[in-house]
Amino acid sequence: MTGPGSFEIRDVDLGGRIGRLYTRRGFIETPAFFPVIDVERQEVPVKGVREAGFTQVITNAYLILKRYGWVAAERGVHEVLGFDGVVMTDSGAYQILEYGRIDVDQETIIKFQQAIGSDIAVILDVPTGDVDRAKAEESVTITLRRAREAIGLIRDDRERVWVLPVQGGRYYDLVEISASEASKLSDYYSMFGVGSPTVFLERYMYDVVVEAVYRARKHLPPGRPVHLFGAGHPLIIPFVVALGVDTFDSASYILYARDGRYITEWGVYRLEDLDYFPCSCPVCSRYTPQDLREMGKVEATRLLALHNLYVISRTIRRVKQAIREGRLWEVLEETGRMHPSTARLLRLMVRYRRLMELGARRGGGRIKGVRAYSIESLDNPKLYTFREKSLKVLLESLKMLMPRELVVKPMTVKKEPSECEKEIVGSRGDVTAALYSPYTGIFPIELCGVYPSIQIDYPSNREPREVVDRLVEEIVELAKHASRLGVKVRLEACKKAEWSVAATLKAYSTLALEDGVEVEVEFKC
Repeated sequence: MTGPGSFEIRDVDLGGRIGRLYTRRGFIETPAFFPVIDVERQEVPVKGVREAGFTQVITNAYLILKRYGWVAAERGVHEVLGFDGVVMTDSGAYQILEYGRIDVDQETIIKFQQAIGSDIAVILDVPTGDVDRAKAEESVTITLRRAREAIGLIRDDRERVWVLPVQGGRYYDLVEISASEASKLSDYYSMFGVGSPTVFLERYMYDVVVEAVYRARKHLPPGRPVHLFGAGHPLIIPFVVALGVDTFDSASYILYARDGRYITEWGVYRLEDLDYFPCSCPVCSRYTPQDLREMGKVEATRLLALHNLYVISRTIRRVKQAIREGRLWEVLEETGRMHPSTARLLRLMVRYRRLMELGARRGGGRIKGVRAYSIESLDNPKLYTFREKSLKVLLESLKMLMPRELVVKPMTVKKEPSECEKEIVGSRGDVTAALYSPYTGIFPIELCGVYPSIQIDYPSNREPREVVDRLVEEIVELAKHASRLGVKVRLEACKKAEWSVAATLKAYSTLALEDGVEVEVEFKC
């Protein structure tokens, strides 16, 4: 069944999903960005929005009602905007956030969205913003009350996708309460939102936004799409997608342009500071920064806004391709090196590993090697899970098989499955053999060839000290466990690989000098 509100998940990596959200005007493919369109101030014509790659937009139903009245229902929102794609309408929550209140009640704005033919519509929620706890609690309480009151108005509405926003802001316990209560209404709301991030995004407080998304995502139905209101910067998009956000909207592209600001994947420039455009979109390929500075304000704003849309569109496509290939974590690592705020955010993403592990797999049924670069790569759920489970298997096998010897040897070159088979066949029954490498850690020789043991690329020959230190910790833990069981331990090192020599010598030093564990060391290759 693919009626309005149906959501098909077609591919997954980490918490990110490529999906199809069906509306009465067809489906939109997620992750998807909704550019905000102001009906009376469209510096970028809707044709330009489409050319930038967007078949969906969001506009403000409250402003349409104030400016056109109920006459707008005769034309419909699509004709008012001149846009034949999917139109999402907000109820006026942004105006509440800006001005504290609006002069319309929920029943009126819900019926108005129905009358103008919105494809995706939002109830009249009360956004939290950056307020004290008492006001945050009030926003959660009122929004949930209105969500329950609205059921009578939307229960039989099969033409629209209705969105229930989750509130709470930086009070994460309130976010969890809001999301938990909202999930109980999933029979009536086929889409959920996370509200009020704009004030935090403007200050690059990405950690607040991401934590709120995580707290909400834990409680929302996993099969329903999640919208993040007000998120429109390329730096934040990969992180929120990795935690399960499917759609988002923002007016950032035009607001930045009006202020002469130029968006890139790694930050924002002022037009007056640019000598060259670091982009090859249709705008940047045709004009120079000097050209825009010399033209009129209206035209320069239009071109800047159009460029900003192309950058957001490019980011969405990059994230989708990463999901298809199972490389979304690697995109997080790359984005984490683009700005101080995302560098901090990348370090925090380890908190959400368990949620992301659910979707950590090979993308699209195609085996893609994991790319590892630094200490942050060890938090890639694919690698972390493999290391954790492999070490556990080794520890258990020592206990069950009680071999006479444990050989721990480096895997210094990328092996083929056939080479793994030779090593496995060549191992003796009284010897347990384990392989180790910087990013996969230690794993039983029998797992050689199992993804991602040999499906990994990393720079060699010298690895970051932190990565080698983590490997040493695992070698020491395994050797001490074997020693307690009376198993002889032999560590092998490859003289051609600095990381192997460093790890072996440090592990030997720790075991022999600090822990009093007898181990043999052998240098090969």
